[in-house]
Amino acid sequence: MSRALPLRVAVATAAVLATMAPILLPAPAAVAETARPAASNGHRHGQDVIVSRATDVYPEGIAWDPTRRAFLVGSALRGTLSVIRMDGTVTELAPSIGMVSTLGLRVDTARNRILVAYSDFWIRQRLDVGDQPPTSGVAVYDLKTGELEQRIDVSGGRERTFANDLTFDPRGNIYVTDSVSDTVQRIDLAGNVTPVATDPRFAADIVGLNGVVWHPHGYLLSLRYDTGEMYRITPGAPAHRRVSEVRLPRPLIGTDGLQLRSDGSLVVVTNSIGAAVGVPGGEDGVSVLTSRDGWRSARVTSQIKPWPTGGPTTVAFTPCGDYVLSGEVGAALAGATSDQITLRRLPSRMSNKENIR
Repeated sequence: MSRALPLRVAVATAAVLATMAPILLPAPAAVAETARPAASNGHRHGQDVIVSRATDVYPEGIAWDPTRRAFLVGSALRGTLSVIRMDGTVTELAPSIGMVSTLGLRVDTARNRILVAYSDFWIRQRLDVGDQPPTSGVAVYDLKTGELEQRIDVSGGRERTFANDLTFDPRGNIYVTDSVSDTVQRIDLAGNVTPVATDPRFAADIVGLNGVVWHPHGYLLSLRYDTGEMYRITPGAPAHRRVSEVRLPRPLIGTDGLQLRSDGSLVVVTNSIGAAVGVPGGEDGVSVLTSRDGWRSARVTSQIKPWPTGGPTTVAFTPCGDYVLSGEVGAALAGATSDQITLRRLPSRMSNKENIR
């Protein structure tokens, strides 16, 4: 069941988004700029910091594309898909799919596809979207060409819907978090949408469940942005579906993107972006978590807070290290403008060499 937006949050959000109207109009293709010089790491190729310039992109999600040896990013304001090269140049790969934000992003090389979660949750609170119903879904792009192949709706006719992040399992099933819903959805290879788990602990007014990863032992790990609570979600037949809270030493408030490493550790990116729209935010930072009991509990093994670049949202694993994205989404929500995109590599002490692929 959808939940009404509290009046004070709605008013605050509308006021913020009112300042965003000029940058929510159609924009030209991204403007590219090479990265600024940065100190190199002696045992790896690539720069420690990649700084790019791209007009009105404001990426929130990122993934490494091994076929292009480049990053793919969405756009929180434009609904586009872009490529960021290791030298910092930015080019548009796919045009806008409408008045939506393109958010969580994954590359499925086995099936030659790019998977992107999209929603009009932020945009529709300020702009007139005509007869467009509340919109959330997954866009499927051809990995080689960047052509849009399919849009799969996961809103289920709800009045409030916010598809935010996604992941997929070895069989190609996609799992999508909806940050205002109490349900995690699954999309099979035929495009059928079914609930994975429904739990009142998932629902939120603005941003609840956010980042999500698939664990090879057959379950999902996801965290709430606003409370920092972590959940282990086991899909399956209704009688076997299970949701349990993972015990943490402290809540990871402000959690956005997640990535699971090949050694079993979890990289968690937190930020304070939500404060711009009245959502309790955390501290800009990156933490590495491990578990010894199948993610019934977890501990923090390393952490950097505050993160040197403000507003980090998620991380991408590459052959050159683990890069954390700061796409100035917080600036956009606060009514400011910026064309800067920063990718900052985790230091070697926090990196996992087994991720190189």
